[in-house]
Parts: sequence; C-alpha cells; structure tokens
Amino acid sequence: MIIGLPVSDNKTQHIINKAYVDYIQGAGYQPFLITRNYSPEKVVGICDGLILPGGIDLDPIYYGYDNYSSRSVDPTKDEFERSLFYYFKECEKPIFGICRGLQLIAREFILSHKVDDRIYFSSHIDGHNQVISQDLDRNVKSHWVKYDAALYGKDFKKEQVMPVNSMHHQGVSVRMYETKNKVRKKLDMSFSGFEVLAWTERGIELKDWTLCEAFKISHWGSPILAVQWHPEELMDVELIKNFFGTNEMGLINDAVALP
Repeated sequence: MIIGLPVSDNKTQHIINKAYVDYIQGAGYQPFLITRNYSPEKVVGICDGLILPGGIDLDPIYYGYDNYSSRSVDPTKDEFERSLFYYFKECEKPIFGICRGLQLIAREFILSHKVDDRIYFSSHIDGHNQVISQDLDRNVKSHWVKYDAALYGKDFKKEQVMPVNSMHHQGVSVRMYETKNKVRKKLDMSFSGFEVLAWTERGIELKDWTLCEAFKISHWGSPILAVQWHPEELMDVELIKNFFGTNEMGLINDAVALP
C-alpha cells in the first residue's frame, strides 16, 4: 500500500521530518513523498491514501480572517495541500491528518458545511506547544486527552484517557450542549458527519467549548481521520493501521505500481 506524504520546500531543499517516513514504513506501508512539481491528478493515481502532516500555520487570510497570530505562513503550500485533499476526497481514498493536517481538514469542513456555530477555529491556545515552551523533545508526552476507543477501532465502553505529545498553538474547538436536566453539559460529539473522537479542556478560553484533539468525518467522500497530536513521533502505528488497513483486509484495494 502506497501512502502519499506532501513535503515542504525551501530555496534548495524538499523537507519532511524523518519520523513521518519511519511511521509509514513502521506500519507496513510504502511512503511516497509528494513535491509540488507533481500534479494532484498524478499523485492520486499512484497513492492508495494520503497523510497531511504537521507543519507551519495555515494562512487565515484565505478563510476570511486577519492574521494576528499565524506564523511563517506559506499560501502556496496551503493551496497545494488543499488540492491534494480535494483530489483524494473526490476519489474516495482515505485521508489522515496530523496537527496542521487536522486544522486544514477542519477549516475546509467548516467552510463547506457552514457549521461555525458548532466548530470554531482557535487562532491561539496557550500552553499547547510544549515542545517550545517547556523545551521538551517531540516524543515526550505532555498532557492528557479523553478519547473514544473507536479511534483505535474498538467498541466504546467508557470514557478513556491517554497522554499525548503536543506542539501546536492553534486548534479546533467544539461546542458543549446542556443535557435535558441541565445539571451538566455534554460534548457535541457528532453532527453533519463530523464525529469527535478525542478532546481536552486544557487551554480553552471560550465558555461552553472544548478543544477537539481527534475527529473522523463520514459522508464527505473519503474516509477521514485526524489527530491534533503527533503519533509519528510516538510510533503509534496501531492508529494508522486501524485506519488504512491492509491491501488484503483494509479500506484499500491493490496498490498502484509506481511509474
């Protein structure tokens, strides 16, 4: 199975963190590094699935917001990865988002479904980029998330918690709603095919909102799963093996041979 992975560019190099390549290979897949000289039409014919990796902030100007906190934006990179996202989605090939990848998918979902009253993009969240603020290694787990076991393909039995690493300063918040007896509020878990699979209240400043740390989207073309932490640094291959599956038993048919 071939998994596409877009790289970043500078004047002389194509760049991707080694951990992503190791992660894809560790799960038993073949990584295909996508540079901007590839057309999305060609890439979607080569690859069985797509990982949208972490990286610099998205340019908020594209989404109609002033830039007052996004850092080192690259609108050309944004446009290329959006194109990849939509080509894979239209071909119904699975897409997995990590950190920036989650944010790109969420912003496109908000834009296309007009659900900004249910999902809100937070331009800055204090205390989440702990790699920088606490000088931690990228593979050090630094805060806890609550999660649904469906994230790993298991039946949900009770709310579970696990520690994750954290290196983002932006995020996606989801609204809470009151239960019938109004004694407490619950997370708005599922709507318009968007389903929250992990969450935390850490760093949230908006009343009645919770930070979404993982979600899946159904009925929007491709199978889509995204997480806000960096599983590639933790080598959590169970996460993507459950999502992408295998050629024999997973979501995908036989891999297309490289030209």
